[in-house]
Amino acid sequence: MAPDDSTPDDTDPPDTDLLPEDPPEAEADLLPDDPSEGLAPDPPQVSVPSEEDAPTAVKKEFWSLVLLFNVALFGMSLGIMLVGFEGRWEFGGAIFAVGAFAFARGWYGYRKATSTLGDSDDATDADDAEREASDGTTDDAELQKD
Repeated sequence: MAPDDSTPDDTDPPDTDLLPEDPPEAEADLLPDDPSEGLAPDPPQVSVPSEEDAPTAVKKEFWSLVLLFNVALFGMSLGIMLVGFEGRWEFGGAIFAVGAFAFARGWYGYRKATSTLGDSDDATDADDAEREASDGTTDDAELQKD
């Protein structure tokens, strides 16, 4: 043993005497706040639309466009790979052309579907705007009479 080391004896106070038995209030203040404090008791419920909510025509158009774009992606990428890696210009070019045609047809169908759906939504929005405008003028007329 080194000469400056002291030997423990029974008169030294144990370490437990150095720590308080109950944590002081300062330590309780350091604990994080409850994150759910101040929140609404019940969060609002969000309705998730199901497959049955969409009209059959829209579902049919959607899945046909999905199929067309999948064919386009497959054909164009396989055609490019056949030309680039194997040098098969005729076969790769033909597959690429089929993919490009499927993409063009899908793009045309997409534009047609969005314009058809957009027109029906715009008509509904226009009807709502007309109702709001007519309600607003009726209220103004009633206010002027009083």
